[in-house]
Amino acid sequence: MPPLMRWLSIALLAALPAVAAGAEVLTLCYHYGCDRNRRIEVDDTAQIWFRQRLDGAADAADERAAMQDIVLSYYQRAAREAPIASDRGGNHEDATNVGRMDCLDHSHNVLVLLQLLADKGWLRHHQLLGQVHRAPLLFDHHAAVAVRDVASGQDWVIDSWFRDFGAPPVVVPLAIWKEGFSP
Repeated sequence: MPPLMRWLSIALLAALPAVAAGAEVLTLCYHYGCDRNRRIEVDDTAQIWFRQRLDGAADAADERAAMQDIVLSYYQRAAREAPIASDRGGNHEDATNVGRMDCLDHSHNVLVLLQLLADKGWLRHHQLLGQVHRAPLLFDHHAAVAVRDVASGQDWVIDSWFRDFGAPPVVVPLAIWKEGFSP
């Protein structure tokens, strides 16, 4: 194929709507306690980027940084379909926002995303443990998602609830998080 024809076919393909044959659909929830949800398509382009980002991780620390980037990217993509861009860190600044998310919403969303990565075998340095909960002041319940560093055995928490929309999730050792950690 002549170079100009090849370039035109690539440009035409790039201009087509992203309805990927290998797309995955995840359920994103919001509005506190997963009161509302939206099906979010994770297309081939996103999945390729997710995999490349994880493949570039030389060790567990790099992989945790990659998971932070992937969660942030997923939320940015999801904000095109759901009103979550108005979410603020914690629960006090966004109580009237339609797209607000509490820790149950965040932990659900991060868990289904990381489960996708784990199911595809893309997590090489971590094992997904699932949701974890704490109640340091008995009434101050909080939830997040934990992963285990397979080399060291150390458990880590990925918690996107603390920060405003558009910021990467917090990653902290589970033991510190269980004690009531707050950035």
